[in-house]
Amino acid sequence: MDFSDFFQNNVSIETLVESMSEGVIFIDKVGKIVFVNSKAAQLFKYTEEEMLGKTIDILIPEKYRSVHSSHIQYYFQNPKIRSMGDSNSKLLAKKKSGEEFPVEISLSFLKSNGTTLGMAFITDISARIKAEDELKQRNIELDAYAHTVAHDLQAQLNSIIGFGELLKIKKDLTDEKREYFADLIVKNGSKMSGIIKNILVYATRGKEELEISEIDMNHIVSEAIERIPNITRDQVSIQIEDNMASAFAYAPLIEEVWFNYISNAIKYGGNPVKIEIGSSLKENGYCKYWVKDNGKGLSEEQMKIIFSDPKKLGKEKIKGHGLGLAIVQRIVKRFDGWVYVESKLNKGSTFSFYLPTDLNNKK
Repeated sequence: MDFSDFFQNNVSIETLVESMSEGVIFIDKVGKIVFVNSKAAQLFKYTEEEMLGKTIDILIPEKYRSVHSSHIQYYFQNPKIRSMGDSNSKLLAKKKSGEEFPVEISLSFLKSNGTTLGMAFITDISARIKAEDELKQRNIELDAYAHTVAHDLQAQLNSIIGFGELLKIKKDLTDEKREYFADLIVKNGSKMSGIIKNILVYATRGKEELEISEIDMNHIVSEAIERIPNITRDQVSIQIEDNMASAFAYAPLIEEVWFNYISNAIKYGGNPVKIEIGSSLKENGYCKYWVKDNGKGLSEEQMKIIFSDPKKLGKEKIKGHGLGLAIVQRIVKRFDGWVYVESKLNKGSTFSFYLPTDLNNKK
């Protein structure tokens, strides 16, 4: 049977198939392509003429070709309408360039004059897979952020309870001492309020515009350090550059960046911990902000994955660096910046991030 004649004699079928938003391919029982609609040609970056007469193998990644011919034979033995693959597998197709991309494929068939044609309805799901992956990563990050903030809130709450109990129990406190404790309670309560606000901002980031303004980095660093519990000056030395350069971003989220970097530097610093904090302007209108520690440092491989895939660092590193750094990277990217780490084993690490010094700067 001449399949071109078949479609010419069934104009209504050809018109219907051509109007579909999915790619549609007809094959014979040996897997030869006998008809494609323009959407299919567009998906695979071929012309319709280039596809006609070729086997369906040209659209299948090489690693799957050996089993696909048997699948075609099995299907033509018992043709029916069904989805290709299963819910646990991801189907991949191949473009003319060799690029592979995820697809959903539904199978059907058409019989005419004793001849059966297989029909494949193909949808490119690259955008959906990307969105699903981003959602999974965001949920992981939000979970990590929630755990981090929970500890932060607990520390502030413990301080409030502690000072409140002192006010209640110590009846002989001077007015000056009572006012001092009351001020600390108010200060810690305000800090808790700010942390909760940051949670809401982070959770809804992207749904509403952030209030971007010029940031006083020395002030933000001081705020971040105040949130870190149990810092003793004989065990932790923090040297902060005076008059660090300012940048444009949303201050509460940048405080989270500093809090994460400084907390990690304390956890993984030497004994005693020595930390240096500073900034340096770059010629392209960005400023580098950095936290240098005197810890064990990171290997080349660890530096490559620490921001993007912290699970591979192992349990020892996840607790301190872990997903917090993935959150840091996401926050900094929100303001057209980027993150970086420099390190040598047994010689400490320098974690940095870059932000624009002008609202019009773009990386």
